[in-house]
Amino acid sequence: MTLQSLYEDLNTYGVWVSAVIFLMPWLTWLVCTIIPGKWEEPWVLSFNLALAVATIVMWAGYLAYATNTAGWDKVIEEANVLLLLAPPYYLLTSLWVSRQRLPLGAIPFFRTLRGIMIMAGVYMVLAAILARVQLYIVFFNISQIPFSVLLWILAGLLLVGYIGYRQAVGDPPQRRP
Repeated sequence: MTLQSLYEDLNTYGVWVSAVIFLMPWLTWLVCTIIPGKWEEPWVLSFNLALAVATIVMWAGYLAYATNTAGWDKVIEEANVLLLLAPPYYLLTSLWVSRQRLPLGAIPFFRTLRGIMIMAGVYMVLAAILARVQLYIVFFNISQIPFSVLLWILAGLLLVGYIGYRQAVGDPPQRRP
């Protein structure tokens, strides 16, 4: 199965897929209400958030591919509106449901997601800086900035990336005496 066939199948069964996506946060709420627990609830909410993020990633991938190959006009003409609205709704509603049930810091996937977002942001800034170093030198006269300051800026960005990594992975386990 290719991504193209997956997206075609999603479009073919768009009404059913949209219905499932719109119901998932409320099904999660129901499961957490029926089976409340200190161990189960964070994992149910974590699984739901992981699915919501997966749908957002697929949604962004579809929009990036479709607009790159056909343009926004074609997407507007042919896209299923329910399928375009469902992933943002799913993510926002899942975050709201999760926040109502537990503090977001108590949900394992949310901590991981927060760390991944920080690392992705640092990667994007570093990639932009390193890809356009020559442009920065010409247009912004970065050559006037001492090299040590530039290294400190890069070190600061890497530190923020490490903080994001620690958020994603968590603290190392402590040894018991």
